[in-house]
Amino acid sequence: MNEKRFAPWMIAAVILAAFVVAGVLVGLSQLGGTSAEDEGEEVQSLMSGIPQDGERLGQEDAPVEIRVYEDLQCPACAQFTRDSLSQIIEEHVEPGEAKLVSETLAFIGPDSVPAAKAALAAGEQNRHWQYATLFFLNQGEENGGYVTDEFMTNIAEQTRGLKVEQWNESREDDELESRLQEVQDTASDNGVESTPTIVVSGPGGERELVGAVPAEDVTQAIEEVE
Repeated sequence: MNEKRFAPWMIAAVILAAFVVAGVLVGLSQLGGTSAEDEGEEVQSLMSGIPQDGERLGQEDAPVEIRVYEDLQCPACAQFTRDSLSQIIEEHVEPGEAKLVSETLAFIGPDSVPAAKAALAAGEQNRHWQYATLFFLNQGEENGGYVTDEFMTNIAEQTRGLKVEQWNESREDDELESRLQEVQDTASDNGVESTPTIVVSGPGGERELVGAVPAEDVTQAIEEVE
């Protein structure tokens, strides 16, 4: 029987090559995580070209409205944003079938208030959805004290097209307190008890979804109310 045997130098070369490849892969994994800059670009790309007015994302005359009651400190809201938002935007908002409206609440804790004001202030430059999405992607522990001026400003600086100095002035506007109270009153009137609560309405009626539901559930609700 003929048997092929590798020479010792060949075995050593293979082992050395394996170490080199492993080192390269480790290096890439450390550098290849989603950076703040990458997140900003991804969010900008997702919403690019879609009309935005204050807390509304999408065509004003879209036949279906998706109202999202959310608190920026709410972990389930962050999960909904991570898992479902992009699919909803790509399949329903971008084509003009539906519009998203954020109903920003501030009830989880003291940090919810400045977070909500920061998002509303970004909305005054029609960047609410970019800012809120980036906030959720970088959300810290609930009531963990991470909602500092530095944190919120870092999010603002990632938000493409947002004039940070103007945003800083806007979020100090006392009028934002009134707007938060109006949303809270609306939520109470509509029986909203937790976040996220997603209300899908159209010519065929209204459907309410609670929790970090998958995008498919929102799609089904849209089909039922169209």
